[in-house]
Amino acid sequence: MSSLYYIINSYNSLTYRRSHNDDRRENFTAKDVTIVMPVYREDAAVFEESVIAATQQGSAVYVFGDDCDEPYRSIAEKHGCSFIKVSPHRGKRGIISYSMHIVETPLVMFLDSDTVLDRGAVDDMLKYLEADVGGVGTNISIFRNGHPVSYTSEFVERVREVIFKSMSRKSSVMVLDGRCALYRTDLVRPFLTSKEFQDNMVMGKRSVLGDDRQITSYIIRSGYRAVKDYDVYARTYQYSSFKKFFKQQIRWGRVGWTYFFKDIASGSAKKAGPLYTFNLIYMYLLPIFTAVIGIMTLVDILPHIHLLFYGLIPSMKVDPYLMHRITRDPGLPLLFVARSFIDFLSSASAVIFGISISTTMRGEKAKVFLYGSIGLLMMFVSTIYALFTFYKQDRWLTR
Repeated sequence: MSSLYYIINSYNSLTYRRSHNDDRRENFTAKDVTIVMPVYREDAAVFEESVIAATQQGSAVYVFGDDCDEPYRSIAEKHGCSFIKVSPHRGKRGIISYSMHIVETPLVMFLDSDTVLDRGAVDDMLKYLEADVGGVGTNISIFRNGHPVSYTSEFVERVREVIFKSMSRKSSVMVLDGRCALYRTDLVRPFLTSKEFQDNMVMGKRSVLGDDRQITSYIIRSGYRAVKDYDVYARTYQYSSFKKFFKQQIRWGRVGWTYFFKDIASGSAKKAGPLYTFNLIYMYLLPIFTAVIGIMTLVDILPHIHLLFYGLIPSMKVDPYLMHRITRDPGLPLLFVARSFIDFLSSASAVIFGISISTTMRGEKAKVFLYGSIGLLMMFVSTIYALFTFYKQDRWLTR
């Protein structure tokens, strides 16, 4: 299964080509887009960088202060943005919902206050708005500040790029990242102003997480596609500690498990396409299967662990069970060849997947892979932990 996963996603990603039909495009311009930027406890310098990039898109920019005012108002107004203070504190979900009473353009972009857009990003994303497309996301890249976490996070984003490119060939993507995404206003407005979105409940508790995953799921359920523009990068700043990175992965994992069950139960996974369903099932079940198989293997091996002392205690003999596991039955040619082929296929497919990831990277690949391996281990643990705590979605964790 893992070999199939690596090969399919690697092939689809490496052969992915930008795809949009100019004949089916709708005649939108940047003037038809309103950029909505919620801000709360953001570093002022980072916020200003984000605002400057947003104002260069040619769209109206509304900054919503979530129970906060200065210095954000002065910065926003200095660069020609409209600033609206919203009290009391509502969180990102509440601000997004509130903004729907302000936005009048046919398209709306939600942009985080620590995210910097490429020049011309909006114009490029509009090329993907065909009649059956409900939302367009961007590629996400991490500003590398020298801290290992920035390389770890960049690796995670590049793995997501490979998988989402693969899904984009025949399916919708799994999520339009909430850091930057463009939507049809008339499509999402009824949902964003509904109780289902504003008072999202998980196991009887109000959830403040997963607004982007919920919106993407809604778009797919409504019969539209969710696509990404991989030529546009939204660059964002990452947390400065592995502790916060781990908490971020737990947060994403909890949301992921929630929509794993919802998308399968509601039929959204089927509507999104076969690659969506395949990746959804594999990504969330793999850590569970790996943990179960690992525990079962350990239980089998523990009684035979005295092999470690062979040579130190000459009276001990080599354990037949462990020798069987190490040599893979060379006396049974067919079984030996079959197992050797599976081992080779697993290794080769993992290498191919690594190559496909490397093609998405821009510089310092060794560091990204090195620290990325730490990130994979943390993601493995956080995904399993998130399964048993997915109902705990009343806190953001990293604020």
